[in-house]
Amino acid sequence: MLAAGPKAGLFYICSPNNPTGTLTPIADIEWLLANKPADAIVLVDEAYIHWADAPNAAKLAASRKDMIVMRTFSKLFGMAGMRLGLTIAHPDLCKRMMRYDGQQVTYMLPMTAVACGTASLGLADKIVARRGEMIAVREETLAHLKKRGLPYIPSRANMFMVDWGAGKDPKAMQAAFLAEGVQIGRSWDAYPTMSRVTVGSADDMMKFRAALDRILKV
Repeated sequence: MLAAGPKAGLFYICSPNNPTGTLTPIADIEWLLANKPADAIVLVDEAYIHWADAPNAAKLAASRKDMIVMRTFSKLFGMAGMRLGLTIAHPDLCKRMMRYDGQQVTYMLPMTAVACGTASLGLADKIVARRGEMIAVREETLAHLKKRGLPYIPSRANMFMVDWGAGKDPKAMQAAFLAEGVQIGRSWDAYPTMSRVTVGSADDMMKFRAALDRILKV
């Protein structure tokens, strides 16, 4: 990234990444902070960090004036419709960001979102249990793909990219799954033979694996 934009004003890192689910090591982020232009900002999007069980960038942001870490309640907490998140940054940097909305939106969070977010913080045990279930079923599903000989990108989030192989159209595979009552995600231009699959409950992923076997005609 630094080589591609040595004079960039902001460097954006999504970790774990979307759509691959891959994690950027903290050491790499620290390297970027040490080598970027002095006035550039490093923004780390940690929307999926709760599944990673790995060091995060929040402590870095707490000790610097040139870094932002973003979190959300929309993923593990299951509150996508609430649009509730938080920013970790130096107070001076927060002030610079708030000026862009004239402080109109910044201080007007919907009370329903605030109430749900506050309530979820008291359900830590249930949140941890949900994370454990989803990680376990993710690994079970990836093992099933390996058994079937389907390549995939190892993920540290609640999704993964599976490679259908040359000659397989991801749109056709998406339609085939839909015919089996299972909806999977789309492909990306950078990954023309792959589809993004979101990890759901144990029952969801059991249905995915069964549909996969039927499609591949076990």
